[in-house]
Amino acid sequence: MRRGCISLGNVTCDGCHRLIPHGERYLILEEEDGAAANLCVACCLEKGYARYREDKREQVLTFFPEQA
Repeated sequence: MRRGCISLGNVTCDGCHRLIPHGERYLILEEEDGAAANLCVACCLEKGYARYREDKREQVLTFFPEQA
């Protein structure tokens, strides 16, 4: 399951191991076995878990998969 969250400042990215600053978005990626990973926006974009889409002539970051 994917959950988009906003950092309170005490979150570390499991991809690049940097501290995610207060107010920045990140993704919690939960596996079926119960393991969870925190990923910053840069890592999400690199791995394909996030994308930008156009909404009302603006670029909007979304963690939702593309609709078929």
